[in-house]
Amino acid sequence: MLAFTVLLALAFFAQAPQQIEANLIKSFKRIDFWFEKTRDTTFDIVGANDSLGKANVDFANKLKHYIEKFPSTITYPFASLKKSGLDIITSSDGLLRIYAWDTWTGGTMHNFENVLQYKTGVNTAAIIDTTKNENDYVYSYDDLYTMKANDRTYYLATYLGVYSTKDSGRGIRIFAVENGKLNNDVKLIRTGSGLHSHLYYDYNFFSVVDIPYEKRPTIIFDKATNTISLPLVDGNHNVTNKRILYKFNGQYFERIRN
Repeated sequence: MLAFTVLLALAFFAQAPQQIEANLIKSFKRIDFWFEKTRDTTFDIVGANDSLGKANVDFANKLKHYIEKFPSTITYPFASLKKSGLDIITSSDGLLRIYAWDTWTGGTMHNFENVLQYKTGVNTAAIIDTTKNENDYVYSYDDLYTMKANDRTYYLATYLGVYSTKDSGRGIRIFAVENGKLNNDVKLIRTGSGLHSHLYYDYNFFSVVDIPYEKRPTIIFDKATNTISLPLVDGNHNVTNKRILYKFNGQYFERIRN
C-alpha cells in the first residue's frame, strides 16, 4: 500500500509541470484574445482595453503563484509557453530565471512585463517587475549572464525598450541575491557620475532595421574577460560599429580604451 502511495505521488509530481503549463497557457492566451478585441471596431474598445490590462495582471499573478509554489519550475522548459510568445531566460547556474512578455497595451510603444524567479538556499521566490507608478516604463529582459567575483555571484541582464516605431533603447543591469532577496540595484559600474547598477543607451531603430537581427550591434558580456561591450551611438542616436568597453577590475566595471 505504501509503495502504491509513493508511486501515485511520483506520478502526480511528474504530471504537475504539464498541468501548470496548461493552466498558464490558458491564462496567457487571454492576453492575445483581448488584444485582438482592442483592434475590433465592432467591439467596446474601452472595455477591451480594460480586459487586456486585467488579463496581463491575472497572468503575472498566476505565474508568480505557480513558480513560487513549485520550486522545480525554475528548471522546467515550458516549451509550449515559449511557443506561445513567452520569453524565458535562465542563468547558467540555474538560480535565476526571468519570464518576459509584451503586454500589448501600448500601441507603438511596447509595454512589457517580467516575473523574476530566484533560488535562495532551499527556497524559491518570485517578484513581478511591474511599474511603481504610471510614469515608470517596464523593459523586456532578453539575455542573462552569470559572473562570479569576490566569492559572490552577479547576474547581468540585458534589456530593451520600444518607445515608438523609431525610438528604442537597450541596457544591462546587475542583480545579486543577498540576504534571501533579489537585489536589482547592485552598483558595480563606475562612470563619470559615480557608481551605478546599469548602463543604457537610446537609439534610432531605423539605423539597424536593415541589419539581420542576429547581426545587429547590441550589448554583450564577455565572460572570459569580464567585459561589458556596448555599441557607440552617435549624436543622431544612430548605432555605429564602434564599441564602448567596461572591464571588471576586481571591484567594479570601469571604462577602458580600445
